[in-house]
Amino acid sequence: MKTMLCILWHLCCNAYSPFVFGQGTAGFVVTLKDSLAAGKDSRFLYNHIRITNKYHQAQSFQLSVTVPEGWRLMSPAKSLSKVLEPDQSEVVPVVLMRQQNAPASWRPVQLQIDAKAYRFFVKAEPICEFSVTPITSVIQLRGQEKDFKVTLRVRNTGTVPGAYLANIRNRNLDINSTEKFWLKPGKDTVYSFSCRLKDKALSMLKTEKLQINVEDTAGVGYMHYATLERVQHERREKESPYITFPLWLETGVMIWGKQVSYYGGMHGEIPIGDNRLSFFYRTKQYGLGNNLEQNVLGFNYRTKKWDLCIGHMSDIKYFFSYGNGGKFTYRPKANMEFSISATKHSNVLTSFTNDNIMMTARYPVGKMVMLQGIAGDVDRLQRRQSYLFNNELQLFNTPRLLLSVSAGAGMDFFAAKVPGFPDKPGAALGYNFAWHAKRIDFSSLAQYYSDYFPGLNKGLMYHFHDFSWKFGNNALGAFYQYNRSGVNTLRDTVYSSDAFKFNIDKYGLKYSHGFRNGSFSLSGGLLRQSIALGSTMPDYIFGEMYVRQQAGKKFSFYLNSISGYNGSYGTDKKAVFLTNTNMSLAYRFIGLKGNYMQQPVFDQTSGKNFLRYIQTMLAGPYMAFTLWKKVRTNVYYNFSRSLYDGRVYHQVGGNVMYNNSRNGLDFSASAMVPLESGSLTPNGLSEKYVSISMTKKFNVPLFFRKKYFTLNLLPFFDVNANGTKEAGEQLIPDLQININSIPFISDERGAISYRNVTPGNYKLDFGSANNVRGVVPASGLSQTVPVNKDRTVFIPFKRSRVITGRIVISSDSLARSNFPRSNIKVIATDSTGMLYSTLTDDMGSYFLNVPAGKYAVSLNPEAFNDKIKPRVMSCSVDVGLRLEGTADFEIVDRSRVVRMFKTRK
Repeated sequence: MKTMLCILWHLCCNAYSPFVFGQGTAGFVVTLKDSLAAGKDSRFLYNHIRITNKYHQAQSFQLSVTVPEGWRLMSPAKSLSKVLEPDQSEVVPVVLMRQQNAPASWRPVQLQIDAKAYRFFVKAEPICEFSVTPITSVIQLRGQEKDFKVTLRVRNTGTVPGAYLANIRNRNLDINSTEKFWLKPGKDTVYSFSCRLKDKALSMLKTEKLQINVEDTAGVGYMHYATLERVQHERREKESPYITFPLWLETGVMIWGKQVSYYGGMHGEIPIGDNRLSFFYRTKQYGLGNNLEQNVLGFNYRTKKWDLCIGHMSDIKYFFSYGNGGKFTYRPKANMEFSISATKHSNVLTSFTNDNIMMTARYPVGKMVMLQGIAGDVDRLQRRQSYLFNNELQLFNTPRLLLSVSAGAGMDFFAAKVPGFPDKPGAALGYNFAWHAKRIDFSSLAQYYSDYFPGLNKGLMYHFHDFSWKFGNNALGAFYQYNRSGVNTLRDTVYSSDAFKFNIDKYGLKYSHGFRNGSFSLSGGLLRQSIALGSTMPDYIFGEMYVRQQAGKKFSFYLNSISGYNGSYGTDKKAVFLTNTNMSLAYRFIGLKGNYMQQPVFDQTSGKNFLRYIQTMLAGPYMAFTLWKKVRTNVYYNFSRSLYDGRVYHQVGGNVMYNNSRNGLDFSASAMVPLESGSLTPNGLSEKYVSISMTKKFNVPLFFRKKYFTLNLLPFFDVNANGTKEAGEQLIPDLQININSIPFISDERGAISYRNVTPGNYKLDFGSANNVRGVVPASGLSQTVPVNKDRTVFIPFKRSRVITGRIVISSDSLARSNFPRSNIKVIATDSTGMLYSTLTDDMGSYFLNVPAGKYAVSLNPEAFNDKIKPRVMSCSVDVGLRLEGTADFEIVDRSRVVRMFKTRK
């Protein structure tokens, strides 16, 4: 019963440790703490056991203690016996040492006092910690080797079981491997990633860093880098010794129903010193009966100060122009640019027959920026001349304040007078203002172009004003928007009038709320629409809602809906309702998209009576996924309702996109296939549509200009030590030499070739020349070779001293160590600080070629920790008079748990 009370008290209050009392049959009263917890920084727990003799005469007791796994009893070391007088007390300190595998859960400590059993509970603080010891730091692949291993040791140094994710990655080599494993507290494992390079990765490999990450479930991570090198006798820095320029060839085919069209094109960029000459050519779409598209060709020569473009030109800054011409741009200094351009329409065009000339300027005025434009446009078919002058001044442009003003003037001149269009000057005025504070955002934009201002913006008036007040993740605001459009490129040539203006007037209040990975907004107010030629539309009370939610890369949701209502419109007082809703929902690679629109239609009488609703619905599921890491694919199904005949139609389709920057190939294809035919609609819902395009990049060499050169190295054994290769002196095969830190190895003939390299100085490092035993460079460990033409360099080697050795792994007798002996770096340092290094083989053996002298031979300290380390990290070897010296190393693996044996009683 007392034991049960002890456990219940512990469960109710872990932070407080009360005393437990007990009385044995022989009259002993025992007092102790019922629970003890070891903190992160504490290794010992103390519980003082008080034993009091309440019997009327002296008596003896015997005490023994049994501890749970993960704890070691330090005191008392053995069973304890003692005699107590009446009312005499004895305090026995029980000391426990927390071992590394002590669990973070309550475990009982058993106390036996004579025939009576007592217990108290102990636990270690929950600690999620682990350590990682990198074992592999350098991997060298020779020739066509593709397989390699990266090894590291992971140890759970915490008090709770750990789940770990180990990952190795390198984007350039397309390596990304993840493994999961578990470790109990105090346990460790040696983990090896086995990797195999693909052919493309092997061909491009020089020296790469492999990123190794180990992470536990709490998000605590460790990162380490290992170096992967490919040792070859021949390597190319550039594909060609000549200057190359990129050339893209493009072609495409489009099928709409039974009509097939196709096109072709190309573009490229040729370097000319520090300048660039780019060009493009594109055919029209053959197979289409149009006279707008033409074959187009253009050139652009760009320097640091100026550009020159000639050929096909198209512009919509002030006037729409399409044809051939030229443009010159001059940049005398930063923030200053001047340009002049001219375009003449093609004689085969019938839609656009205007010629255009334009000049622009951008330059600073103090801290402000001025933008100016002058344009003239002549259309001989319409017998019209137009001229305008426009200015914009940027007064402020900071993150908090934006202010700019604009003004312009212009005029149309008609040789044939048109009623309603007199020769009258027009003006343009506008401003753009925005102010952002901690809680207040205000923006105001207004732009006005009079009905007589020439060009694309004739008759345009636009207002937008928005104010919002932010509090926390919320915002309240008001807005006003007005738009009066003029599209004179669609001018009716019969009546010379603009019948396609569409105006909108919208204002109201808005509330928005931002939350994690998403936002929500709700606005409402009044909406008014109107069409030119006196046609009016209802005034609506409208509401608009916007919702966006993102959850990582797995889930996304989007909804935007605007609806308007007028309860009484026209002479028949008809209630009308309009709406436009767009929705998108996606989870992983599956999604759903939809759109619904309803627009009322009225007659053209003065009564504006309601006729019908135009309703459009388009919806369907889709799947978006990636194949083979490069092919992005989208497959969808849609059902839609026709605007023309009210029928419901079904389509399936999809698109495929492939992009490979390595081989310069881009491919895209899309298709839509209807599931029924016979539609009366003119919009092609019953016609299949297929589009295919492909672009291929080529690096074209300029054979008349060589830019890159070849460096050949020929190491040889200099028998007579004169530094010159003579007849009978042999080249040395299988010898490793680093060129600018890139490892090379001589082939079976003894040659190394580094081809198509950039002119400059190249450093040759012979410190890793340990593949051939007994040779050392005659002129030191490094040499610099200038390369400004094709060069062949003979490198003399002489007889060396050799330091040999092996690595021995020692561990406790109860478990064999799996610490690897291969790829351990061994370093020899002479008295001047010169370093010689090599890696151990699979058996842990190594040798180093060095000149005569004394050396400190050591292992790489970064490969070890306090549990796994050499017994001696460095030793001295003298090969001044001897041809060979030896330096062996013993690595002691103490990572296994040492078993504790109880002292005999």
